Amino acid sequence: MEVHHHSDLHHKKKRFTDYLLEFLMIFLAVFMGFIAENIRENLSDKAKEKEYIASFIEDLSADTARLHEQIPRMKASIRGLDTLIAQTYLYLNGKANTRVMYYTYHHDCRALYNLELSQRTINQLKSSGNMRLIHDKNAADIISEAEVGFDVLNERTRFYKARQEDAAGFGLRIFDFKEYQKANTTADGNINTNDEGFLAISYQPLLNFTDPVYLKEFAARVGYYRNAFDIYIEELSSAIPNVEKTIAYLKKAYRL
Repeated sequence: MEVHHHSDLHHKKKRFTDYLLEFLMIFLAVFMGFIAENIRENLSDKAKEKEYIASFIEDLSADTARLHEQIPRMKASIRGLDTLIAQTYLYLNGKANTRVMYYTYHHDCRALYNLELSQRTINQLKSSGNMRLIHDKNAADIISEAEVGFDVLNERTRFYKARQEDAAGFGLRIFDFKEYQKANTTADGNINTNDEGFLAISYQPLLNFTDPVYLKEFAARVGYYRNAFDIYIEELSSAIPNVEKTIAYLKKAYRL
């Protein structure tokens, strides 16, 4: 018959300090993991913030370059509109150069300018709910003000374009489209989109409608458009230095 001997080793009863030490070790492990995760998230958020600001700077730089390119052309159109108004009144006295009238009507009164500035980064920040990532208060204020500025610009654009459509549409009864085709169709059958063909023809093209009251109203409508367009250009021109200062600030603040 086998005899089983019980071990003489007995488990020591844990003291309170042992439990406390285990608890502290677990707590520290969890806490350090939490801290490490927070650090990772913070670094990730800062990287995203910097990416958004870099993207915003790209948008502003592209917009500024577009303005520098377009504004001189716009100002040239203002001079063309002044010429069109003057020539319309000269026509009433039989002294107008209708080649110039046709040219300035098509080249300046009907000219289209694409000034849709980029809202790419602002739209991304809004749609993703990531404005919270922009911790620099000045940068956050700049982005918010830019959003308001875009809304104001769009409203100004709609206003001047409405004036343009009014003047250009009113002129359709005056200027013969056949004259446009005749003067601006090139030898290969294409259209000279710069409308310079009017300056090359040797004759004075006739107007379709020559009623003095109508011509005076046309000149007035062109004048209203001209003034609205001029104010629009001045607002754009005055915005450029502020945008360039903004770009410089953001580059410095974010070390870009």
